[in-house]
Amino acid sequence: MSDRILVIGFEAEGERIDCADFAAESTPEGHAAVVADPAAASALWAGSAERPEAEGAEQVVLAMQRRRREATELLQRGGTLACVLRPLGPTARVTRPGPQGARSSILHAYSWLPEEPSLARLVIVAGAGREVRAADETHPAWRLIQSQGATTRPAACVVAAEVPSHWHPIATDEDGRLLAFEVGVERGRVLFIPPLAASDPRERGALIEGLLASTSPQAAAAPEWLSAVQLPEQAALAARVAELSERLEALEREFISLRRRYGRLERINALLAARMPGDLASPAAAALSLLAFRVETVDAVSLLASADEGTALVVLTAAQEAVPSDVYWDLIHRLEDGPRKGAKGMILANGFCTLPPEERGIVFPDLLRRGAAHRGVCLVATTELHRAASAVLASGEDAALAASIRKSLLETTGPWFLNNPPSPEGEAQ
Repeated sequence: MSDRILVIGFEAEGERIDCADFAAESTPEGHAAVVADPAAASALWAGSAERPEAEGAEQVVLAMQRRRREATELLQRGGTLACVLRPLGPTARVTRPGPQGARSSILHAYSWLPEEPSLARLVIVAGAGREVRAADETHPAWRLIQSQGATTRPAACVVAAEVPSHWHPIATDEDGRLLAFEVGVERGRVLFIPPLAASDPRERGALIEGLLASTSPQAAAAPEWLSAVQLPEQAALAARVAELSERLEALEREFISLRRRYGRLERINALLAARMPGDLASPAAAALSLLAFRVETVDAVSLLASADEGTALVVLTAAQEAVPSDVYWDLIHRLEDGPRKGAKGMILANGFCTLPPEERGIVFPDLLRRGAAHRGVCLVATTELHRAASAVLASGEDAALAASIRKSLLETTGPWFLNNPPSPEGEAQ
């Protein structure tokens, strides 16, 4: 086994150290130890409401499953999994579709830990007592705590009426609550430690390398003849496990890619259903990004869309009838008073928003069209932007088609149409 260490969720530097984000789709392989901060797990959904949005929820669940599988495989190889002991933090309720209907589950900062009965019953309490007391002064984790002296600030502790016999206490507070401990799992071990006090990545790396210099069990090299002594089915099962592992990783990568693409299509489709200007922001950004605009959010009801052909300040609006003229004056004030004076003015409107697209009337009334002509503003109905997105997707996201649509949008004054714009006397929808 390699002597390299993978650090997940925070920065650390060292000759033996590699780093990865918690949500990374792939990480370097062949490590003897992994050090992970569960705060990086809960950060995946922190700040969301009851649950992450559908696509985000799927990504979070897959990330947690990947980390659990990797941790399990590490311990089966005899490696060490070091986990920074943090409070449980915010939880997330996620609902995912399944063959038997929707399934709801709750994720927390430790949902990625390997399946081990006693770990599943961890009772973690935020904060700790005033003292840090040694339970095993010979353990490298205690020496790590001791080396940081008064700067050690445990963020959480584990409460157990009775510590399981296979848990090895390393440090406690004055009330006997665990601050650091080790749990044997499979051929390896899970080590819980307080947060590192060092802020410099190189200092953190040195502390980690010192901690893990001797915590990974070094199994004696197997004799060459042992590979020829196998139990019934052992060789066939080993080959099958390797085959399924490769297929699972390939399917996971494909699933992530397809979910991401499907989520983008769902967002673009929402152009036609938005009933409030703010509801248009995400769908509009997705559609404009498909056209290869670089999209920035200005505020809840406006976007900045940039490309080599030019830049547009896009004001969003939605109405159950034709679009009122106040959105025009809002755009003009933004262009005159804001930092976007050189940008093309554009209004993206979901008029008659409660009706099917084929039943909608004239989205932009005559007064609004005259104002647009006077100030060079482009008026875009969501139905037309939706058609443009559909055309680009049908072309296999042809770059030349997207460029021609961008150019047309940035050069049009008044109502914009994907194909065959009508005469000024009428406006077909």
